[in-house]
Amino acid sequence: MDVVCSHLERLVDVLKPQMEFLNCHMVDYLVKDHWRTYIPNDVRKEMKNMSDLLEAKEVFWNQFDLKYTGAERFPALTRHIEKTKNYRLDALPGAAMTVDQLRADFEDCLKETRLKMPELMSVKKRHEVEIASAVVASLCTVVAGKNSGDDLNRVAVIDAGDGKGYLSSRVALEHGVKVLGIDSNEGHTASAEKRRDKLKKKVRKAVKKSDLADDQYFKDLVENDASTVSNYKTTTKLIDFETNLIELVREQFPDSNATHFCLAGLHTCGNLAPNCLRLFHQNPHIKALCNVGCCYHLLVEEFVVDKYYNRDKVKDNPGVGFPMSEFLRSKGFYLGRNARNLAAESIERSCFNRENPSEKLGYRAMLEIVLLQLDADVSKQVGKLKCTDFVDYTRKALKKLSVDDSEVSEELLRNLECKFQVELEQLKVFYLYRMLYAPILEGVILLDRLLFLKESGYENSYLAKLFDPVVSPRCYSILAFK
Repeated sequence: MDVVCSHLERLVDVLKPQMEFLNCHMVDYLVKDHWRTYIPNDVRKEMKNMSDLLEAKEVFWNQFDLKYTGAERFPALTRHIEKTKNYRLDALPGAAMTVDQLRADFEDCLKETRLKMPELMSVKKRHEVEIASAVVASLCTVVAGKNSGDDLNRVAVIDAGDGKGYLSSRVALEHGVKVLGIDSNEGHTASAEKRRDKLKKKVRKAVKKSDLADDQYFKDLVENDASTVSNYKTTTKLIDFETNLIELVREQFPDSNATHFCLAGLHTCGNLAPNCLRLFHQNPHIKALCNVGCCYHLLVEEFVVDKYYNRDKVKDNPGVGFPMSEFLRSKGFYLGRNARNLAAESIERSCFNRENPSEKLGYRAMLEIVLLQLDADVSKQVGKLKCTDFVDYTRKALKKLSVDDSEVSEELLRNLECKFQVELEQLKVFYLYRMLYAPILEGVILLDRLLFLKESGYENSYLAKLFDPVVSPRCYSILAFK
């Protein structure tokens, strides 16, 4: 717990002076001159023209390439990149575990994925499910050994925010554990049931392809089609702290004698992730936890109110999502909506794919100038628009905002785009520069959750890097067992 507190203290000290910068809005990039306001003078001096800006992006994209030499032209930018690297979870000693370290800590009971079943999933989802299902099954083994006399029949998995049942069906199918997938959205539950039924037709081929036909467990699966889905059931329900999980599972599995549960969640959205941690703490029957969160922008914060707070998206998961730990709560620490949005950005993926920010960021920044010239209401949100270019974007945006565009000629818009050509390239570098803080922000969110468990007395709680961040940017999981 002292280690986690120390890391959080360090990250908070780094972030606090930058909070205005991290919460600035790209809408205001041109009208408030974010480039001069927030980018340090020594970094700006290294990017005097369009050529410098294009090369500076190469420095960002190649920050993981040890053989890259172009960074020598940008010493100030390079120093800043290297400095922020020191505050990423990977660089903080003892903050997060690798899968190999997890295997050692689980006393060699971490299961391997053997069944290759790529159908009905994207490459990203398959990568996540194959790893996460093995970890969840391993937690069930730990729980069985600690609480149920090595009897896995006494252990079941509750998948919170089940979605289409990707994780649930794999745990049930490959590892033979009973899984109840719970989702508050009836449409998701229906989709999960349809997918579950489709899996029956895929099992035989997958077992053969994985060379598992001689394994007795998989042999039984192939011979008895019903058993391929009998361990996985779904229900539409909102789990709360009063839910009787034993009764809930027995409603779906009448022959179940499960009294201990592993609470799983793969990319639980917004407040659902912290509420899963609270449920683990408050329900004595939940003995293990595997939670990968996402959608940080939907978290409800205790010490800041969002201007564009969408109550419809968080109505099923009330309460405060950040901070969770008493350590950060005592500091009154907050992030803010734009900072939470930034926390979900992936440096690894951006560098691997050499990604530029969307052109629409520049379009929206220029639209703000148009709106000010028209003396229009600039407080409304434009939202997402499909467009072919800046002129098309402006026409659709003004129509959506109910602003008369009769005085806005195409020539005016083309001239505006030409005038700010260099500034729009600066905007792209600004966005990448700001993204350097994304893993630090995510680190604070995840370490806060881990510390909540430590403060609650769970010594066996971990932050583990399960996935390849290029494939799956939300790659860290909170793991715990009682």
